[in-house]
Amino acid sequence: MKLNHVSYWVVISVMLITAVGCLEDETDDFTSGSYYPDFGVEPDTTQKEDPDPDTTAMQPPALCWDSAFTTTRDEAFISLFTRYGDGWTGGDATYSILLPDGRTLWIFGDTFLGTVNADRSRPGTGLIRNSFVVQDGEELTTLHGGTVSNPASMISPSDPSWWYWPTDGTIHNDTLQLLLSAFKSVGEGGMWDFAYASIDLALFTLPDLELISIESRIPDPTIAYGSCVVESSDYIYIYGANKAGGGKQASLARAANGDLRNPWEYYDGSGWDPDINASVGLVGNVSEQFAVFEDNGHYYMVTHHFAFGDEIYIWDAPNPEGPWGNQRTLYCTPETGGNIFTYNSFVHPQFIANDEILISYNNNSFNFGDLFANADNYRPHFIRVGNWR
Repeated sequence: MKLNHVSYWVVISVMLITAVGCLEDETDDFTSGSYYPDFGVEPDTTQKEDPDPDTTAMQPPALCWDSAFTTTRDEAFISLFTRYGDGWTGGDATYSILLPDGRTLWIFGDTFLGTVNADRSRPGTGLIRNSFVVQDGEELTTLHGGTVSNPASMISPSDPSWWYWPTDGTIHNDTLQLLLSAFKSVGEGGMWDFAYASIDLALFTLPDLELISIESRIPDPTIAYGSCVVESSDYIYIYGANKAGGGKQASLARAANGDLRNPWEYYDGSGWDPDINASVGLVGNVSEQFAVFEDNGHYYMVTHHFAFGDEIYIWDAPNPEGPWGNQRTLYCTPETGGNIFTYNSFVHPQFIANDEILISYNNNSFNFGDLFANADNYRPHFIRVGNWR
């Protein structure tokens, strides 16, 4: 997701790394919001390193996470998302929402469609900005705009120069409410030619997932609200990453009655304020996207290392706003190394089994050609974690 086409939550981390000289060549960048690769020339696919061979080979040489956790790869979900065609074959973000009929909606940002070759290389096809994948048991169905021969994003802003990277959402009164981060070009060209345009809210019918409406919630946001949402009996809580400064901080908003269309209030350190400028940081050094979930009245926050590290962390708190503490390392991603980086750690509570939580994370490459050399260089991975309380 860096060097030819990338979602914003990764880009901010790239800025931190660039400052210390870790990016060698910006000419191959693909972070520009207006950039789509010209596939008139086939990408270089000479590098065919496989980041996903067998389970034994994928284990780090030494345990780098807290030994109290029992952390293993979930081979069933990894296999399920090892796709060769018939829709989605690679993407990032990997949000999930349990639908009322028992299906799971998986929500992706930048997405590859089309056919993957038997050796896991892919032809020179383009990306769409977002897609849905509906899971019914072991069956996956891809939803996107346009046609099969000329696909488009599942959701697009009314301004054709903008685009959406979806975030988290909820079900309210038999309607899917999905938060969207809208982006725009700032007209400067090159690597950093983009900025947040809006935090929007989309409504979809159920069970057929037809778009009803899109409305703007926060224009020109400085906090990326929508990283995750947590439902409770009285409120729905909306977490976001504050982009100000070096390391991002988690901030918190809420809406009454579980309805994201209701007015939002923002946690100011001691109470709730209708002014977004009153928002404070709850915990620092979170990723642009992270996960919070509730279990038996206690809250847990899971985040990837904020600057392309391989660590996945967990905190816990007695309340949605905190205080957050007890930071521990859940896992270190073995795919990280060389051009390959990992990001976007999310928890999927609907798949808790044997008291183990399911966590997904994505991997990508600083070399855009790697995404064509091996489709497994751009995909979600899944782990199971026990003893996480």
